[in-house]
This record gives sequence, C-alpha cells and structure tokens, in this order.
Amino acid sequence: METLSWSGPEWDRVRSSALDEELDKYRLLAYLQRIDAHYKERKLYPYLDELHLRVHQLTELRKRAETLEAGMAGEALGLDLRRSTILRRSPNGSQLEQVHASTERALRELRRSMELGGELREELNQSIRCSPIGILPIGTREGWILLRQGNEAWAYSYVLPLVRTADPNCTHGQLRTRYFSTWTLGLARTYEQIKAELVRIGPFPNPAAFVFESDISLPRIETFMPLAKQLVYELVAGPLA
Repeated sequence: METLSWSGPEWDRVRSSALDEELDKYRLLAYLQRIDAHYKERKLYPYLDELHLRVHQLTELRKRAETLEAGMAGEALGLDLRRSTILRRSPNGSQLEQVHASTERALRELRRSMELGGELREELNQSIRCSPIGILPIGTREGWILLRQGNEAWAYSYVLPLVRTADPNCTHGQLRTRYFSTWTLGLARTYEQIKAELVRIGPFPNPAAFVFESDISLPRIETFMPLAKQLVYELVAGPLA
C-alpha cells in the first residue's frame, strides 16, 4: 500500500540566524540548486509548496522587521519643518540594513525559482490528457482517478471535503486521495472494465471516474498525481462553488 500524503522535508533554514552574509548566500545557493535539480527531473512537489511557504515566511519577517525599526527611536539629527517631525538616525543602521539586504536577496531568488517552477508546471500540464470514464454522475465530490503510464493504470480514490482551505496556490491539496490498486491494460482490460470492477469492489456506489494520460514520462508521486488532482479539483469544485 502506497501513500500520496507527505509532510515534506525538514524545514532547513534558508537564512542563518547570525548576520553572516557569506553563509546566507551559500545556504540560499545550495537550497536553490537542490530545487533546480528536482525541476530537471520534472519533480514539482512538494518543492513548489515549500517555495510558497518560504516566500510567505520571509515576507512576514520583513514586515515585522520594518515595524520594529519604525518603533525604535534613534539619535535626533534635526527637524523636518515641512512634515513637523524629528529626523533621527536609524538605530543599529548597519545591522538592520544587512538584515534587509539579506531578506530581499532571498525573496528575489526564491520568487525567481517559484516562477520557473510555475512555468514548468504549465509546460507539463500541456502534456496531460484528462477524460471522464463513462457518464459522470450528478455528484462528483468523490470518485476515482486513474493514472496511466505505459500499460499500467494506478487507481486512486478521491474525496473533496465539504470544508476546504482558501489557499489558491495549493489546489492539489484540496482533494484527499488514497491508493487503491494497479491494473494492467490490454484488449481484455479497458478503462470501462476497470471502472466496473471498482464499482463492484470499491466504496462508492455511483462514482465519478477520470483517467489521465501523458505524452511524456512524469514522476508519479511528485508531479503526475498533484497535477491530476489540480485538474480534478477544477472539474468538480466549480459546480460546488
């Protein structure tokens, strides 16, 4: 029995806790090189989710740093009569500037990697064909996903929960899937026959069923299944919105 749920790798920090510019650069470079190596293998997830999370975390960190800096009174330098304010020297200016520079550098590189991953996702999406098996029932909140590679088809049950998150960057995470079985396709084993067998032995009496095929070889866990789940979500969540 295999599973498609993952928690991702440990959250290795992109930035160091110490103000070490060189260490920050090497740590960030090593992380981005690992992401790029996954892209070259056509592996998208959970790496794109990681990038979204890291960008969000660093953006929030930058906001908190700016709020903290604004609340720290520095040495008075003079008066701004036009704005009726006191001009002050930024406290710990060199360190704060270094924090800002390090954060901005990390955000710039992470966003670039995220954009490259998004472009690769769109490219790989173009290679995937999706079609329903038989007539779709009125209710499509639960059913089956078949992934075909070669003459093998992997069957996964899916369920769209009533309560869903609002994260637009993680639509593949909205569907709950569970591996069910693997089938060998041939003249005596068609998609319709597989669906009939799934109805007979599976948990759903009148399920929706979708089959996905790709023109190119895709890593099943890291790419093929997440992209299929995104497409199924778009198909079944629209009428429920």
